[in-house]
Amino acid sequence: MHLVRAASTAVTLSLASLPLRVHAQSDPTNQNLTLRFFQNSPESCDYSESTRALTFTTSSIPLVSHCFDVEELFGGNATQGFVNQTGNIAPPNTGQAGIFWQLENVDSYDSQANYSSILYRQHVTNPGNDNQKPGKHAERGVTLYAAKGCSDLDPSADRVLPWYGFNCWSEDKGSCGTTPWNVGSFNMHAPSENAEGTCWVFAKNGDAGRGYSSSQAMMGAVLAASLAIWLA
Repeated sequence: MHLVRAASTAVTLSLASLPLRVHAQSDPTNQNLTLRFFQNSPESCDYSESTRALTFTTSSIPLVSHCFDVEELFGGNATQGFVNQTGNIAPPNTGQAGIFWQLENVDSYDSQANYSSILYRQHVTNPGNDNQKPGKHAERGVTLYAAKGCSDLDPSADRVLPWYGFNCWSEDKGSCGTTPWNVGSFNMHAPSENAEGTCWVFAKNGDAGRGYSSSQAMMGAVLAASLAIWLA
């Protein structure tokens, strides 16, 4: 049990230690982050064709990471809210900061259902530069967990479960994935100041294998060329 909790703590600390940027909450270049939850895998991964799904949307960028419990969100009476993070503003900066969020289709929420399929969308319609195009690090990241409280502990057994992450700018239709468990919570955070390498597209434990990476493709080409020379 101690080993399990230690592993869980290590993952939590690794995410919490990411250096965070301070953002203006009304930056016009920021696009909405939308998460949609399905009981079954959608017939097509398309934002425009999944409007009846449970939907969480925000235009805010968090100053610090924040965990949302799925049952608390969709099982409550509110369809919009605000997570106040003003206390995290460093002097001499002033103003209000936090996460404004909105829900859709809450009437269809079933606390006994298995919401294991996700659609993630964070898209810039008219990118101002290459860094705002799909496959580049986005303004926010999201990690998905089986348990409440953004814990990677199995809610029904003494073991650690994988988490899944998104933090790329997506295509207009979004990106999808299906976890091996019901999504109990998700963590929303700002990316690191110097985001490098591969961003996440439903990446298991942050594994680069499901992400975009030009450097990964380049490394593969170098290895292939080296192997060809060695075999010649």
